Amino acid sequence: MRGSRDRGPRRTALCLGLLLACAPAATAAAADDAEVARLRAELAATRGALTSTQDELQATRNALAALERRVDGLQAAVPATPVPTPQGTARLAPVNVDNPAISFVVDVTGASATHASDGAIGFPDGTGFALRTGELFISAPIDPFLRGYASLSGSSSQGFDIEEAALVTTALPWNLTVKGGRFFADVGRFPHWHDEALPFVDRPPSIDRLIGGESKAEGAEVSWLAPLEQYVDITGGVYNTVGAENTDGVNRNGFFGRRSFNELTYLVHPHGYLDLTDTWNTEIGATWLASPQAGERTLYALDFTLRHQPGTSGFYQGLVWGTEWLWNNQRFAERDDTGLIVDHSRFQRQGGYSYLEAFFGRRYSAGLRLDYSEALQGLVDRERMASLFVTWMPSEFHRLRLQVDDAWGDQPSNQRVTLQWTAFIGSHSHGFSQR
Repeated sequence: MRGSRDRGPRRTALCLGLLLACAPAATAAAADDAEVARLRAELAATRGALTSTQDELQATRNALAALERRVDGLQAAVPATPVPTPQGTARLAPVNVDNPAISFVVDVTGASATHASDGAIGFPDGTGFALRTGELFISAPIDPFLRGYASLSGSSSQGFDIEEAALVTTALPWNLTVKGGRFFADVGRFPHWHDEALPFVDRPPSIDRLIGGESKAEGAEVSWLAPLEQYVDITGGVYNTVGAENTDGVNRNGFFGRRSFNELTYLVHPHGYLDLTDTWNTEIGATWLASPQAGERTLYALDFTLRHQPGTSGFYQGLVWGTEWLWNNQRFAERDDTGLIVDHSRFQRQGGYSYLEAFFGRRYSAGLRLDYSEALQGLVDRERMASLFVTWMPSEFHRLRLQVDDAWGDQPSNQRVTLQWTAFIGSHSHGFSQR
């Protein structure tokens, strides 16, 4: 009996042990079943998404096939265009030495002035028309190292002339560029711009009086582009003379025979560009121009331009403010009635302009220009001028501009109204500088 009682508790303990040993296995089996069920659900969802993607791909293929059949039908209905042969002329042929870029500019004006003065900048009294510029421009690369260009210009007042004819290097090391021939010397901002590229009808009177209009010169220039993040360019030049031949000494009669080095005219012109913000930028330049012989002439100039251009939504809108000031120190010869030099006189004169132009879109702009200048020699003869100008460009090749001028100073006041009509034929562009 005692043995039977002892076996009962031992059996109970053995059963409990077996149950405890099987419990983890049962729990693991249940977890495996749940994981399998989850994976089966994910697999079913992936199969459904794949089936949907295949259906969409097939629909896309069907749409493309229908579009191709439609295009084939349209092409069959239109007569085939013959393919140009290699000997044919392309619509936009590449520019090269055998096919230079050629353009022509026609710039005409009609003006009416009243109360004409006897001053140096007095407007002719009355009404008249003039061919301001008829300019033929030719440019082409000559070889991988050189390009050439020429500008042949004619006008009512000056007749026909070779305005520019120069060679420019394209592959020199150390960011150097050399230009030689007849061209506009890199003086200031507007003195080396062509008439049709100016933002107003005429060149500022201060430039006309102190430089003689365009900075036309014959000589050579070397430009160096500094290896900086911001644009900095330094130009040095040597020329026979710079500007129109309207002054005594170097710029009027020149030097007879061959010139010595101190009888030439020298130039240094640093120029820089800086982005102030995403919509504001500025250009700053300085000029030193001198004829060393006996201090014949020294001219200093500073120019500053500030631009504002909104983002892409207002790409053709914006504002430009530009100003330039010049100081000229020059020696002039005094002659007797027979033309012999009897003495020399030195005059220090100055002048400059400031203008503001607003752009109202692709086709319209308006602005105001103020100018002050002094006569290069003799009496100071101060001249002040205020000008209002409005520009309309029906296209990029066609421009109309109306300008009203009021001049006053040491001479009687003078008023003028001018309508300018300009057209561009061919690939004529002055790039960023014209903005």
